[in-house]
Amino acid sequence: MSKTKTVALSMVLVLLLPLLAGCAGNAYHAELYDLAVEWIDEEFAKEHPVRVLGASEEDDPNPKFRTFLVDSQDEYNEIFKDGQPSVDFNTQMLVIYTFSTEYHRENRITDLELADGVLRITYEMEKKYGVGDASMPYQRWFVVKLDKLEVSSVVFEERK
Repeated sequence: MSKTKTVALSMVLVLLLPLLAGCAGNAYHAELYDLAVEWIDEEFAKEHPVRVLGASEEDDPNPKFRTFLVDSQDEYNEIFKDGQPSVDFNTQMLVIYTFSTEYHRENRITDLELADGVLRITYEMEKKYGVGDASMPYQRWFVVKLDKLEVSSVVFEERK
């Protein structure tokens, strides 16, 4: 191989490395929409409350969180309004996670792991120091759009 070809091949590899690294961080083409409350049908939200942050089970018998797998148009129509988010159920699915929080900070997915039918989604909240951004507790909705997978349950974990 000539020196010119070797240099050209090396340059191509150097240019491709960041692209390959970027793909590795987005398992299953997952996208987190962390302020999805506007997309959730009001009736569905009323029927699926979560325990108010800090309340005991005696004070509020609702669960601390709820998770929903959405892999069909019928399920989608029961939960969402206004056609958001757009999803192709032939190749994609949605996971919905709702919980009580007091923060309005942005979140991002840090890891996705699928093992024995259990999808583990780890997310991280934006770090802010010395900034008063807490509010009264409220029910927050995450929607994760990702490739269609064989999943029996989903576990969300916040990375601290």
